Amino acid sequence: MSFSEHLDNFIKQRDKQPQSATKTTFRRQYAVQEPTNQSIARDAIAKAQEDASKQATIDTKSLHVRINGRCVTENEAQVVDQLKVDSAPANQDRIDYIKQLRKELKLKKRSS
Repeated sequence: MSFSEHLDNFIKQRDKQPQSATKTTFRRQYAVQEPTNQSIARDAIAKAQEDASKQATIDTKSLHVRINGRCVTENEAQVVDQLKVDSAPANQDRIDYIKQLRKELKLKKRSS
């Protein structure tokens, strides 16, 4: 049996089958749905990650300053400098009291 004969037989068998069986196609009806909380959160996370990525590329190209062993941008350095709280002046009476306590603690450790 040649290929053309086989093809003719196949076409004849296909034509003999009822047309309704071969044309049962499913049409999808797309319904517009309101976004769920999860999809809204997923979109928000994706946008935040994209914004963070853009900000990271900007930050890596800008000048950096080292503060306490940490590299920060100049803007962050200014903010840290503004937030820095001036320490209170040293109280000499308190320093003398702490030194006295240390001496007493050393004496107690050796005697026991």
